[in-house]
Amino acid sequence: MAKEIKVEVKSKKKEAIWKIYKLGFQIDGLFGGQLPRSETEIRAMLEHRMPTKKPEDAIPVEELVDKVVSQVDVQDEDDDDYIPSWSTFKHNVTNTLVYEGRSVRGHLKDCALQVQNFHKDVKNFRSKVVNRLYVMDDLIPLYREDGEPYKEVVDTEVRYIQVMTRQGPRSAIKHIDYVMNPYFEVTIKLLNDGIINMSHIESILEYGSVHGMGAERSQGWGRYEIKQFVEV
Repeated sequence: MAKEIKVEVKSKKKEAIWKIYKLGFQIDGLFGGQLPRSETEIRAMLEHRMPTKKPEDAIPVEELVDKVVSQVDVQDEDDDDYIPSWSTFKHNVTNTLVYEGRSVRGHLKDCALQVQNFHKDVKNFRSKVVNRLYVMDDLIPLYREDGEPYKEVVDTEVRYIQVMTRQGPRSAIKHIDYVMNPYFEVTIKLLNDGIINMSHIESILEYGSVHGMGAERSQGWGRYEIKQFVEV
């Protein structure tokens, strides 16, 4: 009788679905907040973002308004000193000024559109990026040059602008809270299917570093240098 031979089959280690990177942004100069400082304007902003067809599990807009209001230093709209069109930053539970992860993701999506012609080997480059690259942070703390977190804005810029109304062009004033040279880090996840890779992200960031992030990009605000880009 032949001797029975036992064969041990070792399964291959499953390849990770995601690659995870840590990105460090060093803003050069002024970095402006983008959230309104009034409850009325916050509600209008959220309603504008609402999809035309709301999902069944959609969070009521009033609940969303209450959440944002709790994270922003809102003004009293009944106060005689109330100023409309004033934008600022959110803060977290430790009262540190923060930037939103959704805004970083929006920045990456916008920049992917602008560099897509440099990556003609990837069909529908922007949509490939959108469906593969995600920012994992919600509220991102902003740090000063000395490493301490920003607890309050540095100052407020006042700008005179032209707006188009039903009655024609009108002059308006807007206020933008800002900080100087903040540093912040985000964690991103990239789908590990080989379609979008690190070099693609680098080109997005190269464009974005000049395009800028946050408010008043047309004035040169929010330009940055990547201080860290490592896989974790």
